[in-house]
Amino acid sequence: MKSKNWLGRYHTKLQKLTTQKPRKPWRHRSKGRYKHTASEKAALKGKRLAHRIAYAEALKNAREVVQEQAKLLHEKFGSHSVQYYHEELMQRTRMATSLRSPSRWNAFVRHEVKWMNEERPPGSACLKASQCVKELAARWNDMSKDEQKNETTDTIKDLEDHCESKQLAQHNVPLNAFQDVRKSLDSLDHEIHVLNARTGLEVVLLTSRANIDHFNQPHVFVTERAADFFDACLGSSIADIAVRFEAFCIAGVQEAAAAPTKVSRMYYQNFNTYITAKLGVIIENWPLQKFCCPGDISSRTELTVLSHAWESNATCFCKLTDSEFNEWDNQCFQAVMDQARAERVAGMEVDGEGQENRIEGCDNAPPLDSVDGVQVSNSLPCQQQTSTHAVNVVTMVNGNGVNIPKKTRKEHSDKGQKRGP
Repeated sequence: MKSKNWLGRYHTKLQKLTTQKPRKPWRHRSKGRYKHTASEKAALKGKRLAHRIAYAEALKNAREVVQEQAKLLHEKFGSHSVQYYHEELMQRTRMATSLRSPSRWNAFVRHEVKWMNEERPPGSACLKASQCVKELAARWNDMSKDEQKNETTDTIKDLEDHCESKQLAQHNVPLNAFQDVRKSLDSLDHEIHVLNARTGLEVVLLTSRANIDHFNQPHVFVTERAADFFDACLGSSIADIAVRFEAFCIAGVQEAAAAPTKVSRMYYQNFNTYITAKLGVIIENWPLQKFCCPGDISSRTELTVLSHAWESNATCFCKLTDSEFNEWDNQCFQAVMDQARAERVAGMEVDGEGQENRIEGCDNAPPLDSVDGVQVSNSLPCQQQTSTHAVNVVTMVNGNGVNIPKKTRKEHSDKGQKRGP
């Protein structure tokens, strides 16, 4: 029973945090229109200076209290130095470790403050909960438990939706998302840096935007030894990995993130052999009738059409999935086997000049129309060419395949002549 509960908690932790609720504004600020005079500005300056001095003095006293507490821990336990206990007291994470559910008191305060602000005249500053919490606390304490429950039955659900939307809902303004990402990553970088200093833990942190509407650039945080790992073992810097990771997140498995290795050049002849077979990449919506290098195109109009097709992403490279690549590879292999059988039958017809080709001393020689157990017609012409690729790796806009140019080979000098005894 204990293991089942543990598995249930583990499954709950793996669930992705998300919400379908829209993000709504929860702050209301009013711009101040009052301009201070020179004497008022001087008085405010003196007040701020006095505040800084008082705060520094209070902070110094608080640090002395912490030091005294560290000395008391050293006197009580004595197994470590005073500095050790001082670090134990100070090195507490600032990140939230737990969250509590909204209470009925929070729902009551939020509802009452919202109602007070709605009753205020337009243009006046909005009240904050801290300004009227004493009055609200007195009203809340005068209520019975049933009255408190009836008062917050509807507002508690609204507060829960508000907290969920504030924490998980996507930002509607790219600038808000940028500031949220920047501040959150700065906090994470600081916590990871302190963790590395305390424990020596090596950490790699990569972040990337999900679409081009956001302003954040790829963010990299990596400790010293982890950075050496990318250079020594992967042969690429962490910055290059971050750029390719961003390309993958924005465009999917295309272009920079499509190939696991660097492509030294583009092959137009035998594209299926050098590109598709090695990298699993095909070309969709090729705009021209002929598939060739742009340098081999003599028409300026065709060059313009090809350039616009690539720039507008109408023509693009696409990565085959594992199942699609396996299907393409199997069909290519089957096509090559069929062509080999056809050429073998054609060669037997030329050698025998239409007669039956038998091996001397063998009574069970296979007939001419049977090759490797496969029945082949005797009427097959000698020069018949079978396509070696059943799947089109370069397609036009209408879906038809484009003929891939093959490298021409020199014909054998004994082509068509009888070979062998």
